[in-house]
Amino acid sequence: MKQTFTLLFFLVTILSCGQKNAPQPLPDDPNDGVDTGCKTCLGAGLTELDSIPVPIADRDIRSIFFKDGEAGNLPSLSPYKYRNRLDFYNFLRSHAGDYDNNLMVYVGRRDTTEFCFRQGQYNADTRLPIMSASKAVTAAVLMSIVESGKLGLDDKVSKYIPSFGNEKKDITVRQLMSHTSGIVVESRFDSRSDLTLGQNIDSIALRTQLLFTPGKQALYGSVSYGVAARVAEVVEKKTWAQIFQERIGSKCGLKDVVYSPDHPLNPEPGYGIVCSMNEYLRFLTMIYNKGTYNGVRVLKEESIAIMEQDNTNKVDPTYGLGLFRYEIQNGVSTEVACLSARGVHAWVNRSKNYYGLIFTQAGFEKTILTNLAFRDLVRRKM
Repeated sequence: MKQTFTLLFFLVTILSCGQKNAPQPLPDDPNDGVDTGCKTCLGAGLTELDSIPVPIADRDIRSIFFKDGEAGNLPSLSPYKYRNRLDFYNFLRSHAGDYDNNLMVYVGRRDTTEFCFRQGQYNADTRLPIMSASKAVTAAVLMSIVESGKLGLDDKVSKYIPSFGNEKKDITVRQLMSHTSGIVVESRFDSRSDLTLGQNIDSIALRTQLLFTPGKQALYGSVSYGVAARVAEVVEKKTWAQIFQERIGSKCGLKDVVYSPDHPLNPEPGYGIVCSMNEYLRFLTMIYNKGTYNGVRVLKEESIAIMEQDNTNKVDPTYGLGLFRYEIQNGVSTEVACLSARGVHAWVNRSKNYYGLIFTQAGFEKTILTNLAFRDLVRRKM
């Protein structure tokens, strides 16, 4: 009996498993209610390169298993589930070098933290560039405008941006976000602080050539998301920063998140967000909850379904809107993901009802195979 309790103590100490939400507001935003975030990864004052749970005073901690060395309320998890989470822990510890020994990982289901892990110098409130994981957020903003009736996914861009009245006149908003528009992948007008987004996109319309006939091929890129954001600016008569905050940011607890802080008037909607792990988790929670966050309806369930479906007309069914589609069965994707050049990797599994986030800066090429292997491990164990 003593050996069994010792084993449980060890496992609970190294893993954040099955922690239940305790609805307590963040101190800086009393209206923010329950916060989905990696409490283990907050890491304030933590020097060990490990995922030891750290109680953070006055934060929305889901539960505390042990207090002053005394056993608290042990979660009702079977030894089987403990073994699964130990497998997650051992995998990440053994592959930490693939992440330059700097990573944070979260796996959640419903209102429960299934697993947390932290190793390295960052904590879950450290703001870092998430690169192409920004695309899902941008797509969500566009879907919110579509819901309002001001915009249609199959509207032509030239209806809103006159400079697209050339060989690009038939490109649609859906094609922009599903990588089938033929727009250049990169542009020399991005990242320029002396341009507005409108000037950037007009330059792309007039000074770049299509790579292929819109709708006939698929090629992953980010410039098309800038074009989609410019359409939103024209429709809403506001800057992209204002639109993002009004439609998604303020509703998902992302009030401090910005696109391209060094040149906000010419943002990069395809890869410009700088945010923390906990902030991105809030957005991911909304996607997982099929459009709701903290009891607030952010997007309709139908809009999330559209983002997760093939939007390429079967040209490349791996592309939704802002999301990659995996585990496709009879045309239906049971797992969707957001990938990033920095290695940030988020996913939602619909068939087994959980979601996960790997937060790192180690790079796509160095982490992609490990990220996919960890996702596969979680899929098999959950």
